[in-house]
Order: sequence, then C-alpha cells, then structure tokens
Amino acid sequence: MTIQEVKRKLAAILSADVKGYSRLMGEDEEGTIRTLNTYKEVLTGFIQKHQGRVVGTAGDSMLAEFASVVDAVRCAVGIQEELKDRNKELSEDRRMEFRIGVNLGDVIEDGEQILGDGVNIAARLESLSEAGGICISGTAFDHVRNKLDLGYKYLGEQAVKNIALPVRVYKVLMEPEAAGKVIVEKKAKPRQWQRVALGLVVVVIVVVAVITIWKLYTPSAPQPEVAFKEKITVAPSEKPPVTVPPSAEVTPKEKVVPPSPEKVTKPVPPPSPKMEVASKEKMAYPLPELPSIAVLPFVNMSEDPKQEFLSDGLTEEITTALSKVPHLFVISRQSSFSYKGKPVKVKQVSEELGVRYVLEGSVQRLAGRIRINAQLIDALTGRHIWAERYERELRDIFAVQDEITINILTAIRVKLTEGQKLSGTEKYFRGKQGLDCYFKMLEARKYLQGHNVEDTRAGGRIVEEMVAMCPENPMAYAFKAYSYWMAYWLGPVQSRRESIEKGMEMAQKTLAMDDSIAGAHSFLGMFYSLRREFDKAIAEGERAIALDPGGTTAHMFYAMSLYYVGRSEEAIPLFQKAIRLDPVGSTGLYLNFGHALRVTGRFEEALLAYKKSIQREPKNIFAHTGMAATYILMDREQEARAEAAEVLRINPNFSLDSLARSLPFKEQSMIDSYIDALRKAGLK
Repeated sequence: MTIQEVKRKLAAILSADVKGYSRLMGEDEEGTIRTLNTYKEVLTGFIQKHQGRVVGTAGDSMLAEFASVVDAVRCAVGIQEELKDRNKELSEDRRMEFRIGVNLGDVIEDGEQILGDGVNIAARLESLSEAGGICISGTAFDHVRNKLDLGYKYLGEQAVKNIALPVRVYKVLMEPEAAGKVIVEKKAKPRQWQRVALGLVVVVIVVVAVITIWKLYTPSAPQPEVAFKEKITVAPSEKPPVTVPPSAEVTPKEKVVPPSPEKVTKPVPPPSPKMEVASKEKMAYPLPELPSIAVLPFVNMSEDPKQEFLSDGLTEEITTALSKVPHLFVISRQSSFSYKGKPVKVKQVSEELGVRYVLEGSVQRLAGRIRINAQLIDALTGRHIWAERYERELRDIFAVQDEITINILTAIRVKLTEGQKLSGTEKYFRGKQGLDCYFKMLEARKYLQGHNVEDTRAGGRIVEEMVAMCPENPMAYAFKAYSYWMAYWLGPVQSRRESIEKGMEMAQKTLAMDDSIAGAHSFLGMFYSLRREFDKAIAEGERAIALDPGGTTAHMFYAMSLYYVGRSEEAIPLFQKAIRLDPVGSTGLYLNFGHALRVTGRFEEALLAYKKSIQREPKNIFAHTGMAATYILMDREQEARAEAAEVLRINPNFSLDSLARSLPFKEQSMIDSYIDALRKAGLK
C-alpha cells in the first residue's frame, strides 16, 4: 500500500492475550511456549470456524477480524469454554488463561494488517477483561444483545488510553442462568443538600490548591534569625514562634537570596497512586548493572494514519541514539515494538524485558508543526523522573530527538565521554528535500522489516525512490544494501549472485560517504561471508560492534560471521547478548542462534531456539530444517520426519541442492553434515 492509499472498512475485532504471561515464562519458559503454541492453534481453529481471519500473533497476543460481530462474540465464547476445559488438565499455577476484548468499529487496511481506533479499543477492552473472561464495547453490544444466549453486565463508560471519548463496556456473562439478562449497577442519586455540600467541598479544595501553588512559586522573604533550642508545645490560643533547624541556621554574614521565578524548577510529580512498582524478583531477565531502558513506541495522535511513520521513526531514532552510548543498556526496537498498540503497564514492560526505566510518549502532527509529549518512568519506584512537552516546527524534529535523548541521559545520570556526540540522523536530512527523504527512509524500513517476499519488494521500490530523491544521502544506499540482503534470502535463486554484488556495492558506497554507519559495516560483513571472504567479514563485524556497542543487529551479524567460519563457541555469547538486548527477538535471531547451538552439540537448547524462531514466524522454513537436522542428530527420526513434512508443506519445491548452494560455510564438511542429516530426515 502506498502512502497515499488508505482503505477503510467496518469490522468486528477480537483481541486476546495471556494473563500473567511473564510469570509463566519466568517459571517455565519451554513449557509455557509449548502450551502457548497449542492454545494459539486452538484460537486459530475457532477463528477460522467462525469465518474470521487471524491478523496478528505477536508474543502472547492474538488479533483477528470478522465481518460479523455476532460471529466474533460467539467465537470468543467458544474459545474461553474450550480453554477452561483444557486448563483443568493443568496444575493451577501452570494454567494459561486468555483475556478477550471484542469491538465493532472502523479500521484501516494496510496490506494484511489492520490499524486504527477500532483495533485500539479492542485491545483496551482486552486489558479490562478478567482472566478467562470477555469484554465487549457498546457498539458490539448493540448488535449482539438479542442474538446470542448470553448475559451482560454493564461496566459503565471507561476512559481508555489514547481514545478521546469514553467507551461503553460490557462484561459477557457466559453462565446459562445469565442468558438474556443485562445487569446494570444503579447508583443512588444524591439529595439536594448532598449536592450543595459536595459543591462547597469542591470550592474549598480549589481555593486551597490555588493558595498552595501560589506559595510554591512565589519567592518568600527571609525569616528572622531564631536559634533552635528545644521542641516547644504551643497552646491553641498562642501563636507559635518561627523556628529554624540547626542545619539551616542563618548567621549575620549570610544573605538569603530568594529564588528567581524564571529559574524555579518544576517539581517532579509524585508517583501516581495507580502506578504499580516493578519487582526485581519477578523480572524475566536479571537487571543489568548498567542503567537500563526500553523506549516504547510513541503513539500517533494525528488523525492521519500515515503519520504512523513519524511516530515510529521518532521511537527508532531515540532508541538508536541511546544504544550507541557505551554505559547504557537499551532494549532493541524489535522488543519495544512488540508492545505497539497494546495497553501495557510500565510494571509489565519492566518485568518482561528486565529494565529499570521506561520511556513513553506521543506525537501529533498539525500541518507544518509537531507536538511531542515524553515521560521517563523509574519502574522500580513508580516515579516520573522526567517529563516534557515540545511544540516545534516539523523541520525541528531532529533537534527534538536529540533534546529528548540528552534529557534521558541527564535524568538517569549517564554522561557522554569526552568528545562523544549523539549519533543522530539530522546531518543526513538537511536541505529542501531532507524531510521527504527522512519519511521515505521510515517507510522503507517498515516494509523491509516485514521479512516476507511482498514487503521486501515494496521496500525495495521505496528505497529506489529514496535514492532518486536524495542521491547524496548515505542512508539511501545503506537501505539499498539492506534491501539486497533481504532479496538474497527471499528472492529468486538465480538472482542471488546479483544480490551479493549489488549489496556489497551499496554498502561500500555508504561507507565511502560516511564510515561511521554501523549498519553498513554489518551488511558489508554479511556480504563478505556470502562471498566466503571470511577475514574481511569478521573485521567488518568487529567494526560494527565498536560503532554500535548496544546494537542487536551488530551483535547478531558479527556472531553469524563467526558461525560461518566455524567459530560457533565464540558466536554463542554474542547471540546471547543480542537476545538480551532484544528479548522478544526476531525469527532470524533465534534461527541462527539455534544453528550455532546445534553445531556445538547443544541439541536441546538448539531445539528451544528453533521453536522460538518458528513461534515468531511459523513459515520460517529454515527453522524447520534446523529442527529436522537436530532431531536426526539426536536419533529421533520420527520427529525429524514430521519437521521435514512441514518443510514440504510450506514449500513443495524445496531442494537440498538449492539449500546447499546458499550456505556460506568455510568448511565444506559443515555443509555436507547438515545436508546429510536433512536427507536422512526424508528431504531431497
């Protein structure tokens, strides 16, 4: 879909996720993934049975759309009843209970995805639901009330995050005795004298607040010098003397200077009473010794959905700039973006990703101006340690990105080393067409991160437009190298050699213009590996790590270079570092980690890595071949043949000869042993 095309439709949206997923993963990661995969198959079966379409399956969540809201609610009830029966077979602490929200609303089609408030409201309803329960919106209720043998409990109008107006919410009552009932909790109306009293209380509160704020921001006169002697008890009728504690005694030589009103620092707001504090003990990963942070996707507050590129771009640029600061631990964009569009709490993010600080914010574009809100939260205390609102010209977006990054570093007390500067992108997007080039880059990145044939082709076309528009911009050629890397794996076999040569050319051209772009070094290293120039590949990987010490891609690609040359024992810690930076992880990250574990004989760990790769992308054929080979090495032929059958189901034209030609190992024996294992599994 081009940036000009927007297709809207009315749809019923079902959003589901697992209650307490981080706890389950922390206690038994492998068992939880196994149960989750089984339950997701159950959800998928019910969705298809009720004429629905699965739209997303990220992490523990499931998103589906239906043409009929009756089908959507009927599907939700069927899912919960089935899972309730299945959970009876599990111990109470291992039961996996889903929460489901259903909304009927307007959505925007973006290829296979759906976006918009209709989806967001469904996700918010899901978060309001109990474990094993269902919440539906007022619009859905209006259509299903008299069409299903269910009951409903009205929960009132709920204010939900990033939705302007409150949403009517109903809890679905699935018990047979509740069928046909609509329960509404009635609230007694206040009497006249109660309303008057309430009004007086509100007035008093407002007056007290005004006086307090006036005193807080108005300079006070110096107090008289009074030495503190002892605690004085004052009778009610007496006026208490002014006292100064010993640490604040004023000598005649000292001069008390009231603060200037212009320099008064805004007080940091106290923690919200609803802010839940994260627990170190419940974190899925040990808290790093370095200050650690996750930058959540900034919310697009603009009415125009295509401005999503702007909010996503801001998030990625801040994440990238922070990741290049040596004494800071930054979660990668892949893991942070797994929370996009989901109503998550800071506590949840902190515990699932193993970080102390969480940045969240929003972006709104108004013609040629932008409004950005950002706040940094210490999850261990629940305090907002920094917050700011920016209203600037759109062309100033790069300066705002740098300001936010500097303010974050200041708030968590991380200093840049002498001579170190933020690695922002402003220098690449100056001039008349700078912003247009920037938006092209953001659009191309979105498609290239899709990791499928269609998105790769779309991303390649957008990159070509970027190069034509901005021929002097090194980032245009860096993204062109990126597009050729994806084309090597997802394009026609006969064009692989061309992808390598052109990809190398683009990476080298990027570095000739600016040698400090870590991503270009990473891609150049990969292309050197594909050409079997292994020493050069490793050198480029080392250079990328030096430029981007907190970068997931830099660590993953360097690890792959070592794996290809037969140094898998050295590659494994680098893969582990990449996974810690990106706990959600991409299918490719876990795939290559599995390969390295397999060749070192760590078969059980390899299987777990491959399963995680498949969980993130069920059609990753290379993960299925990896599992098949591993099962053969473990003498589990029946399971190996099942994986081989899955390979042929995904690609009936699969060929071992074609796979062998694509593997860039230094030692031919590594290729031969892998192909031999796959042949024993039944592949040809």
